[in-house]
Amino acid sequence: MKHTLWCLAVLMIAPAARADWQYTRWGMTPEQVVAASGGTAELLPVAKRPRVPPLVTAATGETTDGRMQLRTVFSFGIDGAGLRCVTYGVRSHADDDVFRAALIQRHGQPQATGGIAFLGLTTLDWKTATDEITATFSKEDPAFAMQCRRG
Repeated sequence: MKHTLWCLAVLMIAPAARADWQYTRWGMTPEQVVAASGGTAELLPVAKRPRVPPLVTAATGETTDGRMQLRTVFSFGIDGAGLRCVTYGVRSHADDDVFRAALIQRHGQPQATGGIAFLGLTTLDWKTATDEITATFSKEDPAFAMQCRRG
């Protein structure tokens, strides 16, 4: 539950970005994302799809990245723009450092860091010409990142 609240909070404050993510392509429908996942993602029933305008979460799942097992959340434009953001994160704090290292290896050193020290919250941010990625590390929940299509 706490992870869901953090994801929704990040959805509300994170700017939109762009970069196709793993097996998905920006603009895909929820059904296309599930089909592309090879069975690792599933559609949420319409009545249970969280809406945080301008996004709606319509699919969730799991995937692997190296040795990491990642939770995945797929958010789509309410306006019908298709896949806009993918939130992915580790299942355990034991994988936080491996997750951080994988993000830095993939995207380079973060362009910005932030957080709220007294809450034990750290954020790392990357921007490319097409993407914005924010990784969140906290004492309460295992690490996760949100990668969104810009514009």
